[in-house]
Amino acid sequence: MVPAVVVNSSLNALGVIRSLAPGRMPIYMVTTTRSCPAAWSRFCHVVRLPSLSGRALIDGLKRLANRIGQRPVLILTGDAEVDAVSTYREELEPLFRISLPSKEMVTLLADKTLFQKYAEREQFPVPRSIVINRRSDLQLIAGLTPPLVIKPGDKTLVLSGQVERAVRVNTLERAQSEASRMLPHAARIVVQEWVDGADTEIYFTLFACDSNCKVLTMFSGRKLVCDPPAVGSTAVCIAAPDQAAELGSLSRQIIARVGYKGIGSFEFKFNRRAGKFIIIEPTVGRTDWQEEIATLCGANIPLITYWAEVGRQVQETSGGRSDIAWRSSIEHRVPPGLLPPGVRTLDGYFRLADPLPGLYYYGIEKLPDYVCRRTKQLMRMPVRAMAAAMRILP
Repeated sequence: MVPAVVVNSSLNALGVIRSLAPGRMPIYMVTTTRSCPAAWSRFCHVVRLPSLSGRALIDGLKRLANRIGQRPVLILTGDAEVDAVSTYREELEPLFRISLPSKEMVTLLADKTLFQKYAEREQFPVPRSIVINRRSDLQLIAGLTPPLVIKPGDKTLVLSGQVERAVRVNTLERAQSEASRMLPHAARIVVQEWVDGADTEIYFTLFACDSNCKVLTMFSGRKLVCDPPAVGSTAVCIAAPDQAAELGSLSRQIIARVGYKGIGSFEFKFNRRAGKFIIIEPTVGRTDWQEEIATLCGANIPLITYWAEVGRQVQETSGGRSDIAWRSSIEHRVPPGLLPPGVRTLDGYFRLADPLPGLYYYGIEKLPDYVCRRTKQLMRMPVRAMAAAMRILP
């Protein structure tokens, strides 16, 4: 069978590997280290490269394709890989099966500032925002109404640790201060008016399109917990069948307008004051952090993408289950009353059918953190309470 190559070893990549496993094709996971949970999955072969960005990634992928001896399906799970593969796509397309939007669209959708301007021009519903390219633009913040959220235009800067993913502020003065602090590290910044609503009002559509821009599959979900709250990534999520029609319609409008190809997603937030969904941001060229929730609910986006790339006819599907929740780890708990009755929660790392990633993550990666937290708790206790906790005294 035609192999699949999954780039990166994040929790996102682990979900993709497990989603592809029912297809029984050889799966190669490209990573920089074996010291990660995904490398312990029984479903993949680990391939180490010195870097997952730029020229080093491209040269490593070319060597891997020549070693495999076939034209594998390439699935990306991180922004840095998308940037590199899109830039050097002419070199990789003879060696890999991959669908991406045009270079121009990859750049536009990946950059928050460029997408903001595009969405406003096309009259898509987005938060009221301003774009800052230089210090003189900081005065434009005065025209917005707090609370505000400040984000770097280039998401790869977040991955490299140069800037925060997003900073929420409640005053114009704080917004100017935070934007001024971020500007030297991020050439472009977007400052948006905060869309009022709880984390549970954040929704998303995950989808895949074929090389002719036809939607192959689409799934709508809802976040229940974010980490950190308000501005963080998905910690717990479920299906959102009641909102699927509205979210799907809006997503299809954007897909058709940009001529989308391959895997992608859109994040939305419901604005109760305006009574409509607002587009928060797109994800272009790769699977999303919470991608596996779609597979668990019956819309296996990575596998459907694989079948389409190798030429098999696939019928569009959106999944039929809504009785499963996905969580990124057992550290995250759903507040009482948020999880619908009858919904069971599956852990992102641990699965009985593929247990080693979870055992590695919780038994090796997280164990020092647990021991440290527990030690600090004990140190704050009175001596007798500490002894009782350690079972030294009866």
